[in-house]
Amino acid sequence: MVADLEEKLPENQLPLIPMNVVLFPGNILPLHIFESRYKLMVEFCVEQESCFGVVLIKKGKEVGGMSIPYLVGTSVQIIETDYQEDGRINLITLGQHRFEILDLVYDRPYLVGEIRTQSLENQQASDNLEQIASTARNLYENYETWLTKTIPDWKLPDRIPTSPDQLSSQIGTRLQITLREKQEMLEIFDIDQLLIHQIQLLKYENHRLSASLLAQSKFDILHPKRKAFWKNSSLN
Repeated sequence: MVADLEEKLPENQLPLIPMNVVLFPGNILPLHIFESRYKLMVEFCVEQESCFGVVLIKKGKEVGGMSIPYLVGTSVQIIETDYQEDGRINLITLGQHRFEILDLVYDRPYLVGEIRTQSLENQQASDNLEQIASTARNLYENYETWLTKTIPDWKLPDRIPTSPDQLSSQIGTRLQITLREKQEMLEIFDIDQLLIHQIQLLKYENHRLSASLLAQSKFDILHPKRKAFWKNSSLN
């Protein structure tokens, strides 16, 4: 049965866009909308003043046909729309909340999910959350510094948050890891466990980047004429 596209969705349902993106709450996501089904979805969300969900594709393609998404995503609010003459739409969206997909609904041109909103909580009632966040922040600051030395034109963030939830979102966004690894972070709803997980990743990445720079430095000393070759061949 095809739904009335102007009919408001139940509160526990959310339009979905499966993408090759993992978005964390609090982060900006620009989108370029050109498929007819997603133009309809944007029109619906603008008229209803409602959010939609961004979910990582588990199986399928971004363009054309229905994709199977992972079951945890982030709801986004449209904060800016720019309608092009050819019908395409440029959006600026802002990540709001994690959600878990309980079921998928296929009665519209675009995918809809029955969802349950999830928030980051201190589920273990940990007394040392502040210390965990401080450790993560220090490691993350070091990580950003390493990246400036290994990636040309890498820009440091304007600020590093102090609140644990905002800090974890920025770390998740900025870490240069696979989408699957980012998805694993998005699926952790306990702020303590999320930060501990990120601490382990940051320790590994900092060690890897440090070792890479040390190896590069030694190579440059031994083979100064091949310095350009090393930079072009580096895994970083």
